[in-house]
Amino acid sequence: MQHWVKSSVVASVLLTGCSLFQSEPVQTNQPANRLDALQVPSGLQAPAQPAQFDIPPAPAQQSEADVRSPALVLATAASSRVEEGEKLARVWFDRNDYTGDLLPFLQQMLRTQFTEQGIELVPDDSGLSYTTGWISRFDEQGFWFWKSEQVKEQARFRITLEPRPHGRSASMTVSMIEHQYFTPEAQLSGRDAQRQEMTVLNQIIDRIGKEEIAIALTNKAKAPDVALEPGMDADGNPALLTPQSIDVAWSQLEAVFAELGLEVTDMNRSAFTYYLSYEKTEPGLWSQFWGNSAKPLLPVADGEYQLILSRADKQTALSLRDKSGAYLNAETVLALHQPFVEAIRLARVEL
Repeated sequence: MQHWVKSSVVASVLLTGCSLFQSEPVQTNQPANRLDALQVPSGLQAPAQPAQFDIPPAPAQQSEADVRSPALVLATAASSRVEEGEKLARVWFDRNDYTGDLLPFLQQMLRTQFTEQGIELVPDDSGLSYTTGWISRFDEQGFWFWKSEQVKEQARFRITLEPRPHGRSASMTVSMIEHQYFTPEAQLSGRDAQRQEMTVLNQIIDRIGKEEIAIALTNKAKAPDVALEPGMDADGNPALLTPQSIDVAWSQLEAVFAELGLEVTDMNRSAFTYYLSYEKTEPGLWSQFWGNSAKPLLPVADGEYQLILSRADKQTALSLRDKSGAYLNAETVLALHQPFVEAIRLARVEL
């Protein structure tokens, strides 16, 4: 046991020798030894010296970095798009349901935009290039009742339209042709001119986008034309006729049923047959109070009915029949026409 203890003590001393006997600290503040230039014997060529670690001298005057966000063309209108890698203040427009003929629409939008801002817009003979009047930027001074505006800078721009030969696409480019500044900080530097070009172009795109929204709302509010007429089916029975195909008419009828108070209890798509339940509903007190219009009423009794679609000389015949499938008389079918027309307009479908 004593021999083991002695051996353990000796091993512990050997293992901890590094911490017991520390060396002198290294001096790190001594100057580094610099090697002299390589002495090349006469008659030999000196090797090339690497220069990738050489630090270039700092310029005498450093310019301030532009920390503003980059200027971008914002294609916010439904008809607008920007091509990838575009360097100019340019946007492309494509014809859609809101623009109609594209080039006249863009020309009208340019006139509307600058007329609303009170800025002169002069077209050339071709009608594809426009020169604007002075577009000014102001600097506010003072406060409250003593606030005033002073012109900071102003510029004139050229707006160029380049339609494609097929007429479905056209580009619009804005370029600055003249600039004046009245305060030192308004002097253009770097890409300031392009930033102002993109600002003018984005204002035009935004105006076109608002016009597209206005056209869409107008189209939505416009009552659709109703082509439904009383007539006869292919077998000579009284029916309501629509020029829509049988598949199109089938897909739109459920919206009409909702306006007429008809409930679909079953359907047979292969036979183009709807099974319906009808119950007249009188407008309630709250509906009259809020001014809600009453639903169209059908000139039939409450009960179960069938509405069968069939083809009739490039038209579709709508035949409302009783529960057993028997045809209604001609007077009743004729009286059905007006309620169906009102329901079609309320549902905003095309029949």
